[in-house]
Amino acid sequence: MYLKYFSNKNDYQVHFITNGGDSLERLKEINSLHFKILKFSTGISNIFQLANFYKEIKKYLIANKIDLVHSHHRFPEFILSTFANKLSIKTVFSPHGFVYGYKRFSFKSDLIISVSYSATKNLIDDYGVEVDKIRTIYNPVNKEQYDNESGTNNLKSKYSLPNDYKVILFMGRITLEKGYDTLLKAFIKVNEKFRKSFLILSGSDQTKNLIYKLTSDVNNIQFLQPGNNSEELFSIADIVVLPSRSDTFPFVMIEAGSFKKPFIGGNTGGIAEFIEDGKDGLLIDPENHEQLAERIIYLLNNPETGKIMGLNLHEKVKRLCNYNSYFCKVEKIYNSLITS
Repeated sequence: MYLKYFSNKNDYQVHFITNGGDSLERLKEINSLHFKILKFSTGISNIFQLANFYKEIKKYLIANKIDLVHSHHRFPEFILSTFANKLSIKTVFSPHGFVYGYKRFSFKSDLIISVSYSATKNLIDDYGVEVDKIRTIYNPVNKEQYDNESGTNNLKSKYSLPNDYKVILFMGRITLEKGYDTLLKAFIKVNEKFRKSFLILSGSDQTKNLIYKLTSDVNNIQFLQPGNNSEELFSIADIVVLPSRSDTFPFVMIEAGSFKKPFIGGNTGGIAEFIEDGKDGLLIDPENHEQLAERIIYLLNNPETGKIMGLNLHEKVKRLCNYNSYFCKVEKIYNSLITS
């Protein structure tokens, strides 16, 4: 979203430095974008790559006369902090999750954009970041997703789903932090009472053996690798569930709102901060799979209530997570730093 927004601005020259990834093909759709791949990795291998990364990124920034760098990973942010002042480069950092460790080396940027107030509290309480250095702005949803109501029957058949089945959707990393295990245990109970229910888990899966063990007696589950089909999955979903144990401000939550879908989330972090239980979603104890099963069954039995919650969440997302409003704020931050 950052690249698309600022590349369409004539008064910005946008450069994208990345470690790689499976989404680089999308960059071809963005005009006037300069990008470079600089390999680095987390963990012990950073020690061996640090010198080369330091040399290459510094060389690139000088050659292209960069005025401001916005980083989204702690390792590049640390490297930038070692020479940014000497080169008169302003720096912005956006942490996208709760962070731990490396206190001496973290959050040295000129300004931090925090995704939620719970994340801001983490920065202040655990890292001693000065309040004046933090701007708290909820993540945005692209306005083009609003009111996207594709026909669901054809899409359901694409995923081999009967039209009369109710679809429960989980999107995100399939990890314990995201509470996939609680959801699987809950769905077993849901499926016993609601035979025409189907669970789709879309996300990178690193624990397949445990998943199959937990769901060996349940057939109505489909695992999908993350791809470009998120809009289709949200369109066919009846309920979106993310029972996270820890989460700063998940995109899945606000994307559910953009598609007017009822959302159930873990009572933690940015989810509990954003969702008003019973009004624009439901909150559950991420360790309590029976409570989650009860909440899912309740929404399946009361679709009108779920529809109202989805509409309420939609209105909240439009108001607090507006795409243009978000980037107007970010643009002001950039300009204030560059002109200071």
